[in-house]
Amino acid sequence: MKSESFRVETISPLRTWNASFLLKNFKELLVLLLLIQTSLVVFAQESNKKRVVVVPCSRFEFTSEFELSEIAQKNEVTVSEIFLIYQKKMLNTFEEYSDENFEFVPIKYALIKPYKKALKTQIGKFNGKRYNQANLAGISETEFTQLLEAHQADFMVFVTWYDIQKESYTKDGRASKRVPYAGHYFDYDVLNLFKQRVVGEGRVKAKGLVPNDEQAKYSLLRTKELTGVYNNFIAHIIAQLSKPIE
Repeated sequence: MKSESFRVETISPLRTWNASFLLKNFKELLVLLLLIQTSLVVFAQESNKKRVVVVPCSRFEFTSEFELSEIAQKNEVTVSEIFLIYQKKMLNTFEEYSDENFEFVPIKYALIKPYKKALKTQIGKFNGKRYNQANLAGISETEFTQLLEAHQADFMVFVTWYDIQKESYTKDGRASKRVPYAGHYFDYDVLNLFKQRVVGEGRVKAKGLVPNDEQAKYSLLRTKELTGVYNNFIAHIIAQLSKPIE
């Protein structure tokens, strides 16, 4: 009876290294493909976003029932600085706002400067309702389109009026804890690339976040508490722009 012989095959270290190398490179390639896919998705989302240029109101369109000295005191600035700190806060909030379908950019002063005298407001109507609307009679459609294209934008929003009204806030739901509190109201206009008005509203109230007792004493006049107000205003504009065209 013949005895069976067994052959033992040793695995070459070179083959083991090649397998490890291929496995490592396959994993790296897979990670790279996933990163590329993610980047393409993000790029596609960003590309589909509507870009909106923001034009803030002027000093003459900014009013308050509160004494300016009180607003200045709560913000630890001079009276002459109030408009500027409010404007800066609003534009920063627009620019930092995160949304899947819209992004906002402040108007570039160098580009708007030639048309500054032509930017006016007037009492007008949109959908039968009166408000302060942008009067762009001094800017041609071509000039307006070029201005938007220079910002790579689809729309331009004009904040045409900003009114701070005296209201009150009741802490803990108790009348004895009622404190003066600001109501922030806005008029605004939105025009498209062809200088056509697509949205226009007046006296839009934007509420802030529910304050704690410490915040309440600042009466919603301090810019530190205005992020919530401006975010709600922006969300309202987006909701109007997102409505289907009737």
